[in-house]
Amino acid sequence: MSTETWAVAAPQTIDVEGVTGATVRLQGGRAEMVTDPAATTTRVEVLEVGARPLQVVREGDRLRVGYDRTWVDAVRSRLSNLTQTERAVVRVVVPPGSAVDVGTIDADVEVTGGRAVAVRTVTGSVRTHGTTGPLALRAVSGDLTAAGHTGDVSASVVSGALSLDGALARVSVTAASGATSITAAAGTSPMVNARTVSGTLDVRLAPGTPVNLKVRGASGQVVVDGSVVPSSGTTLVVDHAEQASGGEPAAYLSATVTSARVTVDRR
Repeated sequence: MSTETWAVAAPQTIDVEGVTGATVRLQGGRAEMVTDPAATTTRVEVLEVGARPLQVVREGDRLRVGYDRTWVDAVRSRLSNLTQTERAVVRVVVPPGSAVDVGTIDADVEVTGGRAVAVRTVTGSVRTHGTTGPLALRAVSGDLTAAGHTGDVSASVVSGALSLDGALARVSVTAASGATSITAAAGTSPMVNARTVSGTLDVRLAPGTPVNLKVRGASGQVVVDGSVVPSSGTTLVVDHAEQASGGEPAAYLSATVTSARVTVDRR
C-alpha cells in the first residue's frame, strides 16, 4: 500500500489521485466537504492553519486530513486549551462516489453532495446538502441540518436543533432538548423512530399521505393536522393508524418522549 504524507504549515492546495474516501479530523476551525461531479482527483485546500502543521496522509485509496490524535486525545487537548494551536480551515473536493467522514471538536462542518456521509462534532454546527445513501450525524452541542437528503438518516444531538428534509427513508433520531423537524419530500413515506426528552418533534408529510403513529411518554401531546389525538392512558399513550385510500404507502412514526409535543402536519 503506497503512502504519501504532507505537513502543511501555511495555506496550500494539494491534489491527490486515486482516492475513494476522505477523512477529516479537526480540533477547531471549519471543514467543508464538496462532491464535484466533474472532479477526477481529490483536492485539499488548506485555507488557514494554526501553529501546529496540519497532516495530510494518503494511504492507498484513502485520504486523511487532520491532526494525529485519537478522539479522546482531541477532547483532552480542547480542555487543555490547545484548540487554537491545532485550528485549521480546510476545503476538500472529492469525486463522485467518495465516502466522507468528518470529526471535529470545536469546528463547524458543511458537506455538499456525497454518499455514505458521517459527521460528528462535540460543539459546532453541521450542515449537509444533497447527500445520498446512509447519513450519520452526531453532535453534543450544536445544530444539525440535513437538506435535500435521499436515503436513510441516523442523527443524535444533546443540546441543539435538528432539521432533516428530503426523500427520506428510514430515519432514527435522538434528542435531549431542542426542536426536531423532519420534512419528507412529495412521494415519499418515511419510517421514523424518534426519542426525545424535552422539546418538540414536528413531522411534515405530503398531503394525503397515510400515517401510523405510536407515541409513548410520561407527558406531552400528539397533534395530527391541527387536531389533538387523545391519549388512551394516564401517561401519554397514542396509537393512531390510517388506511390508505388510493394505494399510497403509509408513513410510520414511533416516538418515545419524556415530555414533548409531537406534531404531524400534511396541510
